[in-house]
Formats: sequence, structure tokens, C-alpha cells
Amino acid sequence: MKFLWGTSTAAYQIEGDNKWSDWWYWAEKGKLPKAGKACNHWELYREDIELMSKLGYNAYRFSIEWGRIFPEENKVNEDALLRYREIIELLLKKGIEPMVTLHHFTLPTWLALKGGLLRDENLKYWEKYVDTIADILKGVKLVSTTNEPMELVIEGYLTGNWPPFIRDPKKAFQVEKNLINAHSIAYEMLSGKYKVGIVKSMPSIKFPDGGMAEEVENIQTFYFLDAIFEGTLKTPFGGLRVLESDLDYIGINYYTLHIVSPDEDPVVSLYEYEFGGYGRTQMGWKIYPKGIYEAIVKASKYERPMYITENGIATEDENERIGFIRAHISWVKRAIEEGFDVRGYFYWSFIDNYEWDKGFEPKFGLVSYDPLTWRRIPKKSAFALRELGIEVIT
Repeated sequence: MKFLWGTSTAAYQIEGDNKWSDWWYWAEKGKLPKAGKACNHWELYREDIELMSKLGYNAYRFSIEWGRIFPEENKVNEDALLRYREIIELLLKKGIEPMVTLHHFTLPTWLALKGGLLRDENLKYWEKYVDTIADILKGVKLVSTTNEPMELVIEGYLTGNWPPFIRDPKKAFQVEKNLINAHSIAYEMLSGKYKVGIVKSMPSIKFPDGGMAEEVENIQTFYFLDAIFEGTLKTPFGGLRVLESDLDYIGINYYTLHIVSPDEDPVVSLYEYEFGGYGRTQMGWKIYPKGIYEAIVKASKYERPMYITENGIATEDENERIGFIRAHISWVKRAIEEGFDVRGYFYWSFIDNYEWDKGFEPKFGLVSYDPLTWRRIPKKSAFALRELGIEVIT
């Protein structure tokens, strides 16, 4: 199997005009920066795929916007289905392996207003969505059910920074339970046809004196994955029964090192990550390349193939970006040399995009664009990525 190297994106962050999304709804109410046309990828997908091909990337991870497929509760947008199918066909024609994410943070507005993932009964809508898009995935090998579920839990239901802007730990773990069940439902529906995995954020988590770091890391990363295999989600409020299933692979998103709060409550510590020290990115994130190796070693306990599904830096300094990628890839290469089953590396992100509640200021992309003409402008790092990726497999 070829080693995959390429880039990752998310639908809401690059497509533009996702007017059926809960994020759009809250932006209109003034709670979030407006995404507008974002990078206009929905119209310029052919140009973007052609550019990926010219840059020599052999893989691309992207997401499908649930609200585009179901703009209303019982209405399927057939044009959107055809567009996503065309994107997949173009990637395959260009020799670019697509990895498709089914859920990357956003919900259809109508579903969010019904309680979203807080309500168990709303998983019937997820099942209908997965069933509807299953046929357009022909030719895809790798499907990720959901992206960074614990970031959605933490930001949406603990810190209250993201929709639905709730600060309630018990509701947070209820949502976590339903995200596990959503994965299990999709796995049951899609496995056999596709390799079905999940994408987890795996920051390096440390506490200056040891302290609660291990328990915070368990809540952030490992209890979610454990529950998929064991059928029970461990929480500070006791165990929750979930649907037991499986994973064909694990996607690892790695960006930074967190220093956790000295608070004795690990749930409170999830609110209070501290990013200080080392180099800092535009996001205020610590640069700690060894952490990607640490994440691989820890995730290997599940004995599943692993892909680095996101790794990137927000910076306007191209030398810093290339150095960041090189440093992290060197640790990925070490892991592979030591026998860990890592099969791909996806840089975040292909293009400068809408960075959620931070708007357009952070620059993660290998490619920039002119917001007046939409002309794509590859950066120095865009050309460097392929050569840096080759270092992993030679």
C-alpha cells in the first residue's frame, strides 16, 4: 500500500455559502465570525484538485457538509450529492486518494434547533444521512465517521465557545455518548464496503508536576476510543452504555502540547489548557514536534493502522511552516522505522481558510488566495510538502 501524503480541509471552512449550517445560523445572529464564500471551493473545486495534482500530492482528506445534503429535515439536495460525487471522481482520475469525513463539527440548522446531538432520538437523522451518501462514495477506500469529537464536546458544551454555546459537563458527556453511537451506527452501515475509522485530536498533555495530566488525557483522548471497543464510556459521573463497534483505522490530529490546569478536577482542567512556552503559532499554540511521535505510540495500543490526518501551523512565515512540517515528519519517520503502522500524513490545510471562531486571520494553508479574484497562490511550503513527504518513505 502506498504511503499517503497530502492535505486536509473541512467543508464549512472552504466551500462557502453553507447557509444550511448551524454555524451560519449563529454567525447571522452575531455569535460567530461570518464565513461568507470562505475560499469559494464549492465553485472552484476543479481548479483546486488540478492544483493538488500539479503539486504532486497523492491524497486529500475532505468532509461532506450534512446541511448541504439535507437543507431541510426531509429534503435531499440532489445537486449537492452530484457535486460531491464529481469531486470524488476528479480526485480518483488525478490519482489522488480521497479520505472522506462524514461529520466535521457542523450540523444542519434544523437539526441543531431540534437539540442536535444532545438528544438520543436525533441519531435517526444521522442514520438517514449516512444511508443517503453511501452510494456517492464509490471508489473511496477510507471513510472517517467524525472529526475530533472531543473538541466538539469541549468547545460546544464545556467552554461554550462554539455552537450551541452550552457550559454543562453532564450535557457534554451525553453528546460524547451520542458521537460514539453515531460512529457505531455508521460503522455498521459502511464497513465491508469501506475502511471506516475515526479522527481524534491527540495533543500532548502534560502537568508541571504530574498531577491530573493522565486523567485529563484519558478524558480528552482515550476514554472515547476505549468506549468504541468496550461498549462503556467512562466519565467523571460514572459509566454510560454505548453501542460497541470497531475501527478499521485511527486518524490522529496532532498540533500542540497542552499544559493542564493545576485544578484537582480533570473536567475543569479541560477548560483551562495553557499554551505557553516553546515556539508559538498565530493560534498561540506551543510547537512540540516530539508530541506527534508520542501520539503515535499511545494510539498504537489499539492495534489499528494509523494516519496523521491533520498536522499544521498557523503562520505567515514560510520558513517556519516548512521547518514545522520537517520537524514533525522526522518524528513520523522515526515511528515508522520503529515498526509503528503509520500509513499517511495529511497537512492542515490545503488552503488558508475560515478557522472557526477565529475567523480568517490564522493562516494554516499551503496555498493562499486573492479574495477579490479567488486566484490561488501556492506558497513555498506547497511545493516543499511533496519532497518532505518522500522523506518518510525513503
